[in-house]
Amino acid sequence: MKQKVIFWIIAISLLGAGLYFHTYDYEYTGDDGIYAYFNRVTQKGLSEWTELFKYGSMNFITINPVNTSIYRPFTLLTFAVEYQIFGEFNASNGHVINVVLYFFLLLIVGKLLVDLCSKKELPIFVPLLILALYAVHPLHTEVVASVKSRDTLLASLFAFSAILIWFKSENRLTLGKQILIGFLFFLSLLSKEETITLMAVVAFIAYFFQNKKVLDSLKEVIPFFIPVVIYMICRAFVLDSAATVYDSKINSILYGLSGGERLATNLYIYLQYLKLLVFPHPLSWDYSFSHFDVQSFQNPLVWVSLILFGALFYLVYKGFKSRSLFSFGILFYLATFSIFANLTQSLTIGSNLGERFLFIPSLAFSFLLVYGLYRLLLNFQVKQQAMVAILVLLPVMLAFSWKTVDRAKVWKDAIALSSSGVKTAPTSWRTHVMYAEELRLKGAEIKKTSVDSAKPYYEEAVKQYDRMYQILGKDAPVSQYLAPFAEALLGVGDTARAKVVLNESLKKLPNNYFSKFKLAAISYEEGEYEKAKSLYLESLNAEKPDLHPAYKNLGLTYMRLNDNANAIKYFELALAEKEEPELRRNLAYLYTEEGDLDKAASYKSEDDEYSVEETAFLLTMRAGNDAFEAKNFALAVSEYGKIESEIEEFGGAEKYPSYYPAYGKALIETRDTLAAKTKFLIAYQLDPTNSVVSTNLGTIAFLKDKNYADAEKYFRAAVEAGHEDQFSALTNLGTALIVQRKEEEAIEVFEEALKYGSSKSVLSNLFLLNKAIGNEERMKYYQEQLQNSSSQ
Repeated sequence: MKQKVIFWIIAISLLGAGLYFHTYDYEYTGDDGIYAYFNRVTQKGLSEWTELFKYGSMNFITINPVNTSIYRPFTLLTFAVEYQIFGEFNASNGHVINVVLYFFLLLIVGKLLVDLCSKKELPIFVPLLILALYAVHPLHTEVVASVKSRDTLLASLFAFSAILIWFKSENRLTLGKQILIGFLFFLSLLSKEETITLMAVVAFIAYFFQNKKVLDSLKEVIPFFIPVVIYMICRAFVLDSAATVYDSKINSILYGLSGGERLATNLYIYLQYLKLLVFPHPLSWDYSFSHFDVQSFQNPLVWVSLILFGALFYLVYKGFKSRSLFSFGILFYLATFSIFANLTQSLTIGSNLGERFLFIPSLAFSFLLVYGLYRLLLNFQVKQQAMVAILVLLPVMLAFSWKTVDRAKVWKDAIALSSSGVKTAPTSWRTHVMYAEELRLKGAEIKKTSVDSAKPYYEEAVKQYDRMYQILGKDAPVSQYLAPFAEALLGVGDTARAKVVLNESLKKLPNNYFSKFKLAAISYEEGEYEKAKSLYLESLNAEKPDLHPAYKNLGLTYMRLNDNANAIKYFELALAEKEEPELRRNLAYLYTEEGDLDKAASYKSEDDEYSVEETAFLLTMRAGNDAFEAKNFALAVSEYGKIESEIEEFGGAEKYPSYYPAYGKALIETRDTLAAKTKFLIAYQLDPTNSVVSTNLGTIAFLKDKNYADAEKYFRAAVEAGHEDQFSALTNLGTALIVQRKEEEAIEVFEEALKYGSSKSVLSNLFLLNKAIGNEERMKYYQEQLQNSSSQ
């Protein structure tokens, strides 16, 4: 019989873990980085592993390290071991480890449940169904699918292993086993401190299952209490003091609340936790402000929660003396949930609600549901209780399993996770800003190879930043996101607004490096080199400056200011930070300019294909391109003009195909139409399929030269080249045909344009054209279309 039970425990554990097998190739998401690739100790393997036990676990992250908050050295040690074994961090390894840990945790929990239920002579289907329901619960997806949540899995595995050994050693608890239990529970706490509440569960098990008296039940906690004391002493010794209450509503809706409002809001959130246990949908990785509002007792749901929890406390009281297992299950839930319940101001945590907080309490829920069903079947004297219980719970477990598999998919990568939060918690400020951050980072990565492909990511990021600030209000206390917001604005070409945001960032964070650096870069692109120099120099004295790009850009700025000495100084400083061929090329050019040919030769690489002259050409070309992208067209014209006589020497338009189109566009913007036409004609001869060039030539021919035949020719070329705005391209062509009195052709072109869009001018032209050729039926049709358009 025992072998059969073990078989079922293993099978259920495999089922529960199997729901997450598809996560093996998922990426890192959420806070995974603080334990892995953003952690300065774990990414060195075991070379500095003792440091993990000397400081708080947030002290090692590369972004805003602090020696406060949490102390979970054993979890970090496992990441260091992982790196030591594999030589690098790979998210797949982390996901596989989590699935394996979940499997072993289910094995331990299953064995404990069987032993507990056996003590009460409950049929074997009861603990197995409890285990099955717990194994497939969708609320576990955050813990199992997030690599960072290895801490919860380790803590739970060690804690329940200790409890299992303790329970099986009833009245035979030798000193050796007490030490083993204490050691395992200590490892649990070193993994994550939330299992501290399981001390209370040990006392409840002793009272309800071992029938010990209250005082004797409390004594059973001693092997667990001693490691707790040791852990708390270590924690107090290692961690610096920090505020225990979150000082902003963006971290906790309970901030600033007291009395009735605090109680009502807590009761409302407690009810949401129970709802997710019963009906886990929708699920979100975050429930920050303003997903929940401050509540009062005017909300009927607050009263529902109060009555419900009052009933639970009554059931505990009523069944305590008789050692009712309903009382045990409720106490199990309340005890393990208490650490996340925001019971007092000093115990307020930085989250309104978290699915991961129910990882252990959901075991109590599973216990109560299955045991309650068993007692119901018993009361109604149902035969074949196991079969009926399975049939009743099977739809629930199938639904939970499907939800678990589906929910785990959002942890595939950072974009998938953050975007899911926007959908499931659309009023949470944090879901929007995290989605914006991931989009911004993705855009920055794509921009390295394709500026156009990156733009949609930046555009969506801007929308998400705007939504975040809309939720938080004008004076949102999240100034750290202003600089990234500005970067996204620059990505969509909104330089004017980016400057406003960056200056706002500096008002709130005067020593912010990124804001000063970006304002300097904007000034450089706009040709304000003195201002750029000043800001770059300020950025070097800002908090945590990124020296390499600051030195490099200072060098480029001084080159524009013809200050070769300082340009050399900062290029050499940049080169000391990071080897880069472009820096050596610039230094070779500058030393040649200064007449120091030996020094120039020391920087000139034999593999470098660029001469000093070509380096100067490339620098000017880039300055022109930068000015063009920044829409500083006067500066772009100036820079492009400097190299016009040299472009053929260094590869011509074949090597630099965007040169003449950009030069022509910049000239158009500075109202030098004649010169612009010259550049566009060169570009057209080189590439007649460039629709932008054709459109500009058509516009010049139509508006400036009044040469409508040429205008038709160029506009038609733009259409045939597949202009990205076919509606505008066809409208231009139709207009050129009208002026030449080619009515039939114009009608055909305008009607083709209507396939891509519509406008009153197009409809009006079609009305007049059909009137001109005497087509009354089509004339009336377009007259009706015009009237409908006007009434909308």
